Amino acid sequence: MKNMKENKILKDKKQLIIYSFLSVALIVAVFLAISYGTQAKASSQALEDTYTQRVLETQEYLQSICIKLEKIPVSTDRRSQCDLLTGISRQADCVVTSLSALPLSHVAMSDTMKFCNQLSEYTLGLALSMAGGAELTDTDLEQLASMKTQCSLLLGQFVTARNTMLEESLRLATLQNVFYHDAELTARPLEQVAEKDRGMDYPAMIYDGAFSDARYNGTPKALGDTMINEQQAVEIAVRYIGADRVKESKQGAPVEGNIPCYGVVLTLHDGTELFAEVTRQGGKLLWIVPEHADFSPGMTLEECEEAALKFLREHGYGSMDANHYQVYDGLAVINFVAMQDEVLLYPDLVKLQIRMDTGEVVGLESHNYLMNHTTRENLLPALTPEEALAKVNESLVVDGAPRLCVIPFKDNEELCFEIAGEYEGRQYLIYIDAVSGEERQLLMVVQNTDGVLSV
Repeated sequence: MKNMKENKILKDKKQLIIYSFLSVALIVAVFLAISYGTQAKASSQALEDTYTQRVLETQEYLQSICIKLEKIPVSTDRRSQCDLLTGISRQADCVVTSLSALPLSHVAMSDTMKFCNQLSEYTLGLALSMAGGAELTDTDLEQLASMKTQCSLLLGQFVTARNTMLEESLRLATLQNVFYHDAELTARPLEQVAEKDRGMDYPAMIYDGAFSDARYNGTPKALGDTMINEQQAVEIAVRYIGADRVKESKQGAPVEGNIPCYGVVLTLHDGTELFAEVTRQGGKLLWIVPEHADFSPGMTLEECEEAALKFLREHGYGSMDANHYQVYDGLAVINFVAMQDEVLLYPDLVKLQIRMDTGEVVGLESHNYLMNHTTRENLLPALTPEEALAKVNESLVVDGAPRLCVIPFKDNEELCFEIAGEYEGRQYLIYIDAVSGEERQLLMVVQNTDGVLSV
């Protein structure tokens, strides 16, 4: 009887050990399954994020190509045209690289890839010909105009396809075996961008022969020699914003770089928090930015501009000219250019953010101004305004009189005439060297509901 009891106890112990082992094994298996599942999900998301970045890069390259193609007919300077053409060639190659990295059917994308490759080779060939002394012919301009139309359509198709993917929660990382497949309407909208029934009709290439900008480094010019400490930096930041607006101020993290700064954190009476940097040398406000921007727009852009100019005058910036602007989240963001004897100094740029409910300044960026602002010598042009006008493309409908300005050009500055005009419904700014008469820069003015910018 005793032996039977001992055997039963021994058997129970063995079963307990076995059950315990199985329980531990099950827990480990579940843990590993969860861990592997989490890792697989993270890897899939990382891959999807990479694909998304490639799509967005493709859109950016196509947009830049369109802008350059629109600039070429307006330019009269061979070097400017060569720069634009080589830029198009490089970015067309980048489009091909980005598309090649996506899991898209080569059957569906072959026409698009072919077009981008030919665009790259064609524009490079034109650039090389021009470098050898040739001029763009009417046939060349017609070909480039045709390419611009198709690039614009292609960009629109990519934006539409990307929006469709977001709306329907489609993922590129889950697609399998698509290399030889034709485009599918529902599963892979990106592969439909070349469809002819969507307006795409890539032009046959016409060619002769084989397919062949304002921030400086260096020493800041507008800081002065005085050195300040952390407490003085806080006091300076408060003075810029206005002591009556500041509820609390404290030191932030110091910042190194080509303009070393002290960090400052300001809390306003309405709860808005501002982060600022004040230069250690000179005690100048380098930048200030609100923690958030969600204000109720109640003021006009003109009223915000007046408030910004008043702020600049009160803080010693001198004569400034409002240049471009952008409106978002109840903020008016306005670029101001310094002036000397009515000459625009484009390297000396200050950007302000103004609340559109109160007209108060809550943001400032003055890196370019602090790096470049100084009194310029010899701002007298060798050309007359009429001689400068004679240098621009005769197809440009000029708007207003030329203005003298200083622009950054390569590693130097150039005195130029700024000439505004219109060509085929687009607004342009042409910069003609006021001494040599050469075209130094060509910008296209882009205006939308949010603002006005030059590209």
